[in-house]
Formats: sequence, structure tokens, C-alpha cells
Amino acid sequence: MRVAFDGACLGDLPVTGVGRAFLNALAAYVPLADVAPLLLLPPGVRDPGLTGVTPVAAPRGALRRQLQLPRLLRSLAVDVLHSPVAAVPLRARCATVATVHDLPWLCPESSEPSSRWRRFATTRSLRAASAVIAPSHFTLAAARRLLAGGRALLRCVPNGVVLPSAAPPDPELRSGDLLVLGDDRPRKNRQRVQEAHTRARARCPELPPLCFCGPPDAYVDEAEKLQLLRDCRAVVQCALFEGFGMPVLEALAHGAPVVCSDIAPHREIAGDAALRVDPRDVEAIAAAMIRIDTDAPLRQELVAGGQQRAAGFAVDTTARQWLMLHRELCA
Repeated sequence: MRVAFDGACLGDLPVTGVGRAFLNALAAYVPLADVAPLLLLPPGVRDPGLTGVTPVAAPRGALRRQLQLPRLLRSLAVDVLHSPVAAVPLRARCATVATVHDLPWLCPESSEPSSRWRRFATTRSLRAASAVIAPSHFTLAAARRLLAGGRALLRCVPNGVVLPSAAPPDPELRSGDLLVLGDDRPRKNRQRVQEAHTRARARCPELPPLCFCGPPDAYVDEAEKLQLLRDCRAVVQCALFEGFGMPVLEALAHGAPVVCSDIAPHREIAGDAALRVDPRDVEAIAAAMIRIDTDAPLRQELVAGGQQRAAGFAVDTTARQWLMLHRELCA
């Protein structure tokens, strides 16, 4: 069984979020595969250099990909094309797997507009795929509504996290900032989080500073991010909407206490191992920041529970679920 993975999502910019989760799972997939997987890389996308993965030059641009990818896949004798995003070639003769991370236009709480073209292109691509995977049951339910009556197999395959080899620091030794990971889209709710921190610090002057970390203005590489996760006092992720919530999972894995929004994907990841709040309630976020900083027994309880939760999302599990789906499609 020859599987090709579409690397177009890696783009021209530093790898974050979806791209990083994809590469981690691909690295875990390699030792499971019977044949070395291929990684299709459009011009300008740097080869990540994964051992056991064969890079292949691929076309760039929506129209070129639709016209040229099917021919390339045939020439490579590919059995399954796995895309870590929703885009797949509509006329591919091999099985195709599309990944839908979120469908914000189905959720008004996302506060995120979507063009008609994006909605059409996403729906058309997902309907053309042999299988559609979603990282959470919340997103899977949205995909099921969108594709009602479609022919694609639908699967929930959560994003995986690379579990650290070293034990995380004791929560009482964490002296860094309150860390917020992610970009600055409206769904990330930065304005309310900032306002909540201002209120909390007025009542509790010794509260650690708030650190927003992520594109476009505060990008850090993977090593820096992991160090921040080990050093921070706590992670605060109060997004209005998420399709999954990778920063929450990464925080749990690295032993950071977590304050997060009480939304379905975060509940799937963290369960009771995070201090959950209404992301629209500034006062509730402020109170949670103070509590996570001052309540030592709570921090210890959350960290212990968080590591247990994270173990269930190990990246090897994601890779095995990919392989099972690929074999099912080729059966």
C-alpha cells in the first residue's frame, strides 16, 4: 500500500498549529508503514527532512493541483492520498482522505466570516473525498451535518501530541507568565482575555504577566514554544470557538495548569483536568486567572489529571488510526 501525504499545508511560513500536528503524526506513521510514505511538496515549501519519508515535487496553486495532481498520483502508483486539510483533487483515481479541522460558518459563536467561495470549495472537496476525518467529535458532527447523504467515510481522529520524555517541573516551581498560544483571529478572544488580566492584576498585583505567543507578531519556533510550556505559570486558552484546541492538549502534556473556555472541543480534550470558564464572561476569566495562580492544591490536581488526559492523545495513537483507515480504504 503506497500512501502519499499532501504537504501543501506546510506553506511558505514557519510551521505552526495544523502543520506541526501533521508532521508529528507523519513521523509516528513511518515505522508503521509497509512502504515508505511520500510527501508531496509544492514549490517553495521546504522539505521537513523526516527520516523514512520520500519527498516528491508537486504542483502549486488550486487550479494546477486539480489538473496535475491526479496524473502525478497515477505516475507514482499511489493507493491513498492523505490531506491534512480539506482540499483534495476532485478527479483522483486513488482513495483520498480529507481532514476538516473546523467549519466556522456553521457556528455563529466563531465570530469568523467565511466567503461563499470558501464554503463552496470546502464542501465540494469534502464530498469528493473517500474519507473525511475530524479531530474532535464536535467537528465531526458539524461535518456530518454538512455532508448529509454524502458517500465519504466519516471518522474522528484526534490530533496527537508528542509526550515529553522528561518529567514536567513541579507546578510550584513554575514562575513564568500566564501563556496564551495562538494567532490573533477574533475567535481567539484576545481582547476579553487581556481585559480579564487587567482586572485580575488590579485585585492581585502579584499575578504574573500575560504573554500572547503566536503569529503574526509573536511567532516562536517549536523549541521555544516547548520551553515556554515548561516555564509558564499556567496556560490560558479562552477561545470563543475551536475545532480542536491543540494548545490545551500541549499544555496538559507538558504539565502546565490550564484555564480554558468551556466549549465542546476543550471538554473532549481536558475533561475535568482544566479550569473551564465562559469565554464571553470577562469577570469569570479574571477570577480563574487569580485562582490558578493562588490555589496550589488546585494546580497540583489539574496537572496530575492533565497528564493522564494527554496520554490518551499520544501521537502514536493518531498514526495508528491513520493506518487503519488507509487499509480500510484499500481493502
